[in-house]
Amino acid sequence: MLDENLLQERLAQFNPEPLVDTSHNKPKECIESYTIHEDEYNIDLAKTNFLNFLDNEEIKQSAENIIRKYGVGTCGPRAFYGTTDVHLDLEQRLADFLHMSDSIVYSYGFVAISSSIAAYCKRSDTVFLDKETNFPILQGVIASKSKIVYFDHNDPNSLRREVEKVIKNEKKPSRKFLIVEGVSWKTGKLLPLEEFLKVAEDYKIRIFLEESYSIGIYGDHGKGLTEHFNIDPSRIDMIIATLEAAFGSIGGFCAGSHLTIEHQRLSGAGYIFSASLPTFLVQACIESIRLMEDRPKQIRAIAREFQLFLEETCQYKVDSDPECAFKVFSVKEENGRKEKEEIIHSYCKQNGVHFLITEGGLMINLSINTFTNKSRLEKVYKVLENASKL
Repeated sequence: MLDENLLQERLAQFNPEPLVDTSHNKPKECIESYTIHEDEYNIDLAKTNFLNFLDNEEIKQSAENIIRKYGVGTCGPRAFYGTTDVHLDLEQRLADFLHMSDSIVYSYGFVAISSSIAAYCKRSDTVFLDKETNFPILQGVIASKSKIVYFDHNDPNSLRREVEKVIKNEKKPSRKFLIVEGVSWKTGKLLPLEEFLKVAEDYKIRIFLEESYSIGIYGDHGKGLTEHFNIDPSRIDMIIATLEAAFGSIGGFCAGSHLTIEHQRLSGAGYIFSASLPTFLVQACIESIRLMEDRPKQIRAIAREFQLFLEETCQYKVDSDPECAFKVFSVKEENGRKEKEEIIHSYCKQNGVHFLITEGGLMINLSINTFTNKSRLEKVYKVLENASKL
């Protein structure tokens, strides 16, 4: 039996390394945080509200009616008292909307992406990822412990080269997955989907398409890249997206074959262990699909016009696709680029135009209401143009 004094001595000496390296993290007080109250002076271009569903009175009223019937939450995971007819209705509507056999709804967008990936990719598998892949995808693959192989951003030729290297060097064949974003969260660039599908089909690679920032925007009816490029959705194993961008709600979903989705109901950690999405938020998504109509065409037209303004009038370098609903842009000068962007961001903020500054540059989220309101649009244009001359 261990002596008590010796035990206490060894416990005092025990100094394990931290599970997470926090040395690079900023102190809480150093992280800027403020609330934007929109009025005639302040315009919020940081908020993700592309199709203005956050402000829609029909959606609010429908959500209120659901609260009166179901309350504000189920207080349980989907398999334990967490499923209502409203959840099943949304899953069917999403499957029909995307022309897939089935879909599954998660209570949080990040978890929908990471859990659906981890449910399929395993330690012995190889996953091909874009070098600019977003954080939820990366966390899902890390959780799966699969081998990660990176290819150049949005470059199908780079993917083909990496696939051929893996096949040439592997001792025994492994399952292979390709996980790509319809529109990159980091750059706003559009995926050349057909070219990536060709590579995946040539080498029998399963393909997962993450459509958080392309669904609701691309395609005449907002169905994403499959509609935009006129591609049969059955060529894609899974379509994954958050409901927190164009749909104006909370949560996420995955759509695919019935077998693919049923597997997640048994092994998707975020589905099994998380309390289900509150029914009023589910209803908000249902109403968003119903009200989609020509909004995707409107936001894409706004995006094209705004990109021309940024490039030609302000002389900014824009990374995003012309029809992308958010713009990632930067100054063209290489020397002192970061400092110049911080000056631009600060000037715009002081003059009531609020948007984001990221590692990749400046980022503006578009919205139909803001960019169809003449006085507000003129203010945005004037402030950005003046800022570009600083």
